[in-house]
Amino acid sequence: MEPIIKNFQNYSNPILGEKDGAPTVVSLYHDHEPGGMSPHHSHDWEHQAFITRGSGIVWVDGKEYPISTGDFVLVPPNSSHYFKNTGTSVLSRVTFNPLRSEDHLV
Repeated sequence: MEPIIKNFQNYSNPILGEKDGAPTVVSLYHDHEPGGMSPHHSHDWEHQAFITRGSGIVWVDGKEYPISTGDFVLVPPNSSHYFKNTGTSVLSRVTFNPLRSEDHLV
């Protein structure tokens, strides 16, 4: 198998997933404008996210945790959560989920 190389600017989520031959992980990219946020949600798999720029919070089970450029974030499975941009510039993140999450992407 040859490597798959896709630029996030040319594709929608998942950027890499089952249709690309990914055996275990779905890769996603998200931009949140100032004041923007992901939907408040919960599921039985973990999120692993890398914050590529900006700052904000990840809200997990009623508590806010500050996040900023360079942070890796592990959101535990079965937790109620969302990401929110509390800064003045775009908050960007790359998120990795198990392949089975692809049918339930948020």
